[in-house]
Amino acid sequence: MARACLLLFLGLSAFAWQEPQTSSELALVQRARERMAANIERLPNYTCLETIERSVRVPDKDKLLFRDRIHLDVAFIGANEMFAWPGSSQFEAGLIRELPQGGAIGNGGFGGWIGSLFGPSAPAFSYAGACMVEGRHGSRYSFRVPLLSSTHTIILDDREATSAYSGYICVDPDALDVMMLDEHAEEIPLPVASASEAIRYARTTVGSGDFLLPQYDELTMTDLKGTENRTVTSFTGCRQYTSQSSISFGTDHTAAPSPLGKPVPQEETGEIELPAGISFDLKLETPIKFGESAVGDPITARLNRPIVAAGISVPKGAAVSGRIRALEQYYEPRKTFVVSLEFFSLTFEGKRALFRARLIGPRLEERTHLGETLGGFATEAAGPARSEIVGLDIDTSAPRFGVFRIPGERLNLERGLHMIWETQDAKP
Repeated sequence: MARACLLLFLGLSAFAWQEPQTSSELALVQRARERMAANIERLPNYTCLETIERSVRVPDKDKLLFRDRIHLDVAFIGANEMFAWPGSSQFEAGLIRELPQGGAIGNGGFGGWIGSLFGPSAPAFSYAGACMVEGRHGSRYSFRVPLLSSTHTIILDDREATSAYSGYICVDPDALDVMMLDEHAEEIPLPVASASEAIRYARTTVGSGDFLLPQYDELTMTDLKGTENRTVTSFTGCRQYTSQSSISFGTDHTAAPSPLGKPVPQEETGEIELPAGISFDLKLETPIKFGESAVGDPITARLNRPIVAAGISVPKGAAVSGRIRALEQYYEPRKTFVVSLEFFSLTFEGKRALFRARLIGPRLEERTHLGETLGGFATEAAGPARSEIVGLDIDTSAPRFGVFRIPGERLNLERGLHMIWETQDAKP
């Protein structure tokens, strides 16, 4: 189930700031730069809910096809972008590399671009005429960062390279706020035809202050075959972050044992250790519907039959907590959904156990036809129902995950879906 991935990363540019020539237009961008620098200086550590929606357009097709939606908690801490699954209380930068590899992902839109273009080392701006953002008139200023001074990094599969980039900002001449940033990669030493990003900014209250923060980010990458990957990211629910903050955005999240759901050593938690090789018959409690559910959303299942094995007794109804790790749709050669589920915590009778397991199969009591339900997997056919058996392709090699493909026009994993999971060895 390998899938291509495009990643765009941004660090601080080392290109030195050059004072603009004296004119009213260039004086404006200098004042805007000073205002933005003050914004950065006062900006506290903060966090938001990040919603990522990815689409793809194949050559010779006009329509963008929706691929997936991802929810993350994102924080700007010490001038660095950090990420966590929703409900976690710790952040780290590397989580973005663990996201489903079915489209483009950017790192920099939340806060990195502000530091790069308005920090101590920033490019020169040149007045380039008028601009407009959502009905607001502004002044446009262009910039360019050469390859030798750039930290604009593009990752394609397992290849990584730095590119030059150029673009413009649109400044509100009255408020001296940057309303939009538009940038384009240049001299890309990878099989990527183009890569661009557009970010819209607005004033947002964080703590006791009012700050200019990104609201909307659109990243577009096109490969040499003409396939376009588009990612639209929005930031909501922003608030000040402290080390004591409990991250929640109004959703009943189940907290993970660590930021990535990875097990915490037993001696640090007092949790029960489940031996390998035990089969758990689980019933899904949280319905999962493509187009409504998102990667990162918490899920719960219940033990359908009691477990008595290796000195451990777990009653029927014990709760297993986890999250969606992938929920994507593909269109060729036929419409197919790729789903990855992770369960990491088992609770019962006031006890808690680390749940390290992988999906080995659904519990199918009868075979049904396309357009009906297959062991709780609901699909709908395009057009009249056909006498065709629904296939379910489980990737049993995936450690501690449930990864499978299922064909159909729509995907709805119903409440009560039976799944068989097998516990794995406790390996780091």
